[in-house]
Amino acid sequence: MSICLERVIMWLIMAGVSIAAGVGMDIALKTEAFPLFWRVVGAIGILLAHFPLKRTGRLLRGVGDPKQWGCTNRLVTSDIYQCVRHPHHLGVGVFMTSLGLVIGHLWSFLFITISQWVWVMAFLFLVEEKELKEKFGPEYDAYRKKVPMLLPKPACLLKVFVSRRPASSMPDGPDGA
Repeated sequence: MSICLERVIMWLIMAGVSIAAGVGMDIALKTEAFPLFWRVVGAIGILLAHFPLKRTGRLLRGVGDPKQWGCTNRLVTSDIYQCVRHPHHLGVGVFMTSLGLVIGHLWSFLFITISQWVWVMAFLFLVEEKELKEKFGPEYDAYRKKVPMLLPKPACLLKVFVSRRPASSMPDGPDGA
């Protein structure tokens, strides 16, 4: 099993625990539900989170070893990756925050949102950024200086999302040059 697949499984377990803990606290404390408006905002957030998640999946599928599920062997800097270095993690954070709103009770929202963003940020700072720097060296350093980690410029995202489908995952052409 690849390290990337192990990380996904670990995240699913952590997400399940945070959801269960939040819902359990809400049941035990009999918290009131959020107004419908916030639940609708959450549903919209879930739909919006789908786009970067789906797009990164398509882009990364072509640049890794199928036996190493989810791991890439080339630095992807095109398409959504020209706007944000970690669009998948951004999508996960937005999805989980939105899920907390849809569940619609205080402790569920807090447990899910805080635990997921802490995990995303810790993983990015302590693991992923270091691994990418080691794996791709100066190429990643240059990319890192140009592209924000998690807060993309809206105009860049709009440009990417109005395009019909993800661009080639290769930076400049079929040979990467």
